Amino acid sequence: MVTIGSGFILHEMGHKLLAIYYGSRARFIMWTQGIVFMFVTSLLGFLFAAPGAVYIYNENIKPKQNAAISLIGPGINLIIAVFFIFLSIIAPISLHFSFLKHNLPGFGIRNGLVFVWEFGAALNLMLALFNMIPATPLDGSKVFRYSKLIWFGAILILLAAAYVVIGIEAVISWSIMLALAVVLSKLAFG
Repeated sequence: MVTIGSGFILHEMGHKLLAIYYGSRARFIMWTQGIVFMFVTSLLGFLFAAPGAVYIYNENIKPKQNAAISLIGPGINLIIAVFFIFLSIIAPISLHFSFLKHNLPGFGIRNGLVFVWEFGAALNLMLALFNMIPATPLDGSKVFRYSKLIWFGAILILLAAAYVVIGIEAVISWSIMLALAVVLSKLAFG
């Protein structure tokens, strides 16, 4: 709850607070379907969570401000990941789960132990990378629309951090997600 919950809540709060700073109205709206989908996917052995998002109301918002609002969420996830790595060095916490048979060292899971801060760092990096996919309604679409150079720079930073923390698997999985988003976008919107 601490590792995933803080990543999601602070990500969304970052969007909301920066939008308010720019004079917009902003409100978090829960998606009941996203929560149901999360439970269904968890029963299938993987987790895809989409419990809601911050909606911004301002007809006069500038593209640069909209891109900054979108970029702050993944930026906060990067900061949280760095903080969790720091905690893993100075105050490591591990929990044993006998049902964990697979080792995922980049995600802090080894020999039935979950190294909490490493796990949190990895999940926050993956959350940031997923949100930077340039597909609507994800954050990356707004940053990409404003500046491909800024989007590419943010992606390079996030992929480098994910490579260091998780390994090449993070880069490969993000590349696959990006390719799927492009293909599905082309199929759906031409």
